[in-house]
Amino acid sequence: MTANEDVAARSPIRADRTGMFALWGANGISALGSAMTNVAVPWFILQTTGSAARTGLVATAMTLGAVLSGVLSGPLIDRFGFKRSSVLTDVASAVLIAGIPLLYAAGALPFWLILVLVFVITCMQGPGDAARYALVPGLAHRAGTTIERANGVDRTIAKATLLVGPIVGGVLIAALGPENVLYVDAVTFAASAVLIALFVHPRSHEEGAAAVAQIGRRYRADLLVGLRFVFSNGLLLSIVTVVAVANALDGSLVTVVLPVYARDIWGSPTAFGALTSAIGAGALIGAAVFGLIGHRMPRRLVFLVAGAGGALLLYGGLALTPPLGVMLLLALLGAVVAGPIVPLIFTVVQTITPADVYGRVFGALQSLSASLAPIVIAIVGFVIEGAGLVPTIVTLGAIYLVVTLGMLFNPALRRLDMDRASPLPEQTGSPATAPAPAPDRTEPVA
Repeated sequence: MTANEDVAARSPIRADRTGMFALWGANGISALGSAMTNVAVPWFILQTTGSAARTGLVATAMTLGAVLSGVLSGPLIDRFGFKRSSVLTDVASAVLIAGIPLLYAAGALPFWLILVLVFVITCMQGPGDAARYALVPGLAHRAGTTIERANGVDRTIAKATLLVGPIVGGVLIAALGPENVLYVDAVTFAASAVLIALFVHPRSHEEGAAAVAQIGRRYRADLLVGLRFVFSNGLLLSIVTVVAVANALDGSLVTVVLPVYARDIWGSPTAFGALTSAIGAGALIGAAVFGLIGHRMPRRLVFLVAGAGGALLLYGGLALTPPLGVMLLLALLGAVVAGPIVPLIFTVVQTITPADVYGRVFGALQSLSASLAPIVIAIVGFVIEGAGLVPTIVTLGAIYLVVTLGMLFNPALRRLDMDRASPLPEQTGSPATAPAPAPDRTEPVA
């Protein structure tokens, strides 16, 4: 082989790895900004209104945007392609997030407009996340790694930002004010868009359904494809049920309970950032472990132990109101235990979903997973004001344990370990033109 032939043979491998690295980087940068925003926005509302109920309403608007945009944007993601959808939504997010501090500085940011802006922002972020998740199988295949490892590294990077982002956000809030942290978040979304646009080059069969081929299809018919796929598959439906409850409880914990807890127990935004960073550090370790040995771990056992064990340590620890150092340790351990859940779920969904309907299926899963959060988060803010902080935490933890441990009796979860094969990106089988898979079908179809 000549030198030129050797370079030509190796260049596709480098290009494939570059695309995977760029995707990891884009998700990590975007998650870093979001982690700081998750500290800045609740503290900003508490600081300006002093109301846990209003903080809950803002968090509700954010989760409601995720619920609606996930399922409604699925057909559009498949039509426009995963890369284009990711870039467009990141650019829109950057503009909208920068608009919050700009309007505040101009004295033109009433509470109702905050609700509108955070709602629209999450309407953009959900589809962008779904589009990037859908790129993972093809990029992983060409990079010569397993989907478990690709998702493990991706979630490890994202969780690492939860270690750095919140504590940095807490320090910046104390030094500069919460509204200025949002400028940094806007820059991170812009950087994510640039990375995807320049360095991620998916092949045509990895980009969802071709826009030209899909242009004549009715939007409503496309919309139902993702929902029909999820509801016809007992495994996916069981997973999304647990995740919907977990997201609602964890969402209310992070956006309402923890800011109030930090204010009432420790009286400091830095303590709030430190606690959130401890959760991020634990999640980082848990995701890293899954990335290293996830392809060997029993999935059903991991799913159940991670959910129940993580909830017991975190919610139980908060209910005891220990000193900050003790609570940081408990939060760290709880997040380590729960860390493998997200990359595990991504792996399962990517394995059994056809590539040409990723957008619709991921969108449906996002919406269903977030469907309970707007209601629960809004309620939790009022419950804290009426029943008290600790009784609210105990109730949330008890619900978490009951729902998670109840899945011990769900036979559908036994199928988590029945087929651990990775999908082949070259294969597609669109349920848009064929009957949805039978509930017991677990073999990879993508």
